[in-house]
Amino acid sequence: MSDAKRPIWSSALSAGPDELIVRFCAGRDVMPLPMADAELLPFDLWTNRAHAIMLQRQGILDGEMLRALLSALNELEMEAVAGRFQLDPALEDVHVNVERYVSAKAGGDVGGRLHTGRSRNDQVVCDMRLYLRAAVLELGEAVTELVRGLLAQAKMHTQTLMPGFTHHQPAMITTWGHWLCGYAQGLCRDLERVRLAFDLLNRNPLGAAAAFGTSWPIDRELTAELLAFDRVDGNTLDCISARWEHEAQVAVTYAGVMNHLAVLCQDLMLLGHPYWGMLTLPESHLTGSSIMPQKRNPDLTEVIRGKTAWLVGMVGGLLGVPKGLMSGYNRDTQVTKYAVLDIVRECQPAPVLVNSLLAGLTVNTERMRGRLQEGFLAAADFADALARTLGLPFRASYDIAAAAVRGSGAAGQITAAAARAAIEEAGHDPEAAGAILEALADPARILAWRKHTGAPAPDAVRRHIAVLTDELEGPAAFIGARKADIDRAHARCRDYGVE
Repeated sequence: MSDAKRPIWSSALSAGPDELIVRFCAGRDVMPLPMADAELLPFDLWTNRAHAIMLQRQGILDGEMLRALLSALNELEMEAVAGRFQLDPALEDVHVNVERYVSAKAGGDVGGRLHTGRSRNDQVVCDMRLYLRAAVLELGEAVTELVRGLLAQAKMHTQTLMPGFTHHQPAMITTWGHWLCGYAQGLCRDLERVRLAFDLLNRNPLGAAAAFGTSWPIDRELTAELLAFDRVDGNTLDCISARWEHEAQVAVTYAGVMNHLAVLCQDLMLLGHPYWGMLTLPESHLTGSSIMPQKRNPDLTEVIRGKTAWLVGMVGGLLGVPKGLMSGYNRDTQVTKYAVLDIVRECQPAPVLVNSLLAGLTVNTERMRGRLQEGFLAAADFADALARTLGLPFRASYDIAAAAVRGSGAAGQITAAAARAAIEEAGHDPEAAGAILEALADPARILAWRKHTGAPAPDAVRRHIAVLTDELEGPAAFIGARKADIDRAHARCRDYGVE
């Protein structure tokens, strides 16, 4: 980025700002949006190719007409890639723009047959499913890489002790590795949602026409194959009526990811706050101030929180669209296109950027460990150990621990003297709890008591990292295989008749 184009606040930072992050944070403040249907053009070309091939196979088009159609579509694609084709708003949508282009290149007798046996209704539904199918796979790929990054860092921090919190207050001893595994587990659930969204999307609506089918002898199974759909979406009325539903499903999938990222970002901001200092965010992912040169602002994490809140509102709007609609096509559902295109555009980069932020994160291990001397973080473990060792009901040992906390005053942690006095005051022999009293001075020994599945003891975290690593292989293989299927089908349509 040239100096003339650098943000005015960037001179305050020793590291130059990451250009992707500047764009993500500035967003629509400075960047124009493309036409909605311009984003659908590549998918509309594929839909047209598959439909034309099917018409020829069914004897509705002859071979010469098919070749002319495919040649015109290929020429249009090259023009679009080179930036020489723009949608004409006077033609209303991408479908008519494409048909008019084909007619101009191949003649009206050829181009006019492209719409045989279908409607713009099933055409746009098909385009949207192709677009959203690609988007959720890209999202899943980015989330998979983010989980890999989290687990790689977790391996390095299984013994990095730090406070855990409830109600934003100190609670119990944990590790940074345990925190990272928590993020990874939530994102693994998001990968399950990605697969569900993909499976629901990956059904062929083409051939539904305006909701009631067509009298032409079309082959919907063939177009499903040519478009890499798993199967035909059977009932033609539901294909069109459900236009909002798949957009809403995708929005919910993105919302799950973004909410998990928002929690992660909030944690990074709090733990990285100068007054806490347990983490240091990389300067490449911070911004400055136009007036205060000392500022190091976590704009990326704030923007992710803001986009998450906006996205949740969009989910509600999408879910509300079908209320009161009669079965069949209703123009109301057209707004779902704009909503979900915005969602993908605004949120798709988020997991990639968070992954790069984590890669540059500095973990201040000594500062984390120093915070263990505050907040009486061993109190619950002390109560549990007393109950086990002295054979007490937990409520009785809880009362002893509470008395020990009170007796420790401003120490920030239970002192051996206060613990001994509380045990004795409750009528028990402090010597019977000698090993517990010794452990109070060593947070690592206390943490080691919590070693069950999913707990923060180092060995438990290592086992969980292995489990999550194995779990990740399924989504990764699925995404890779489905992308390969889609690429093969797309190439088959694009190169049809060429080979």
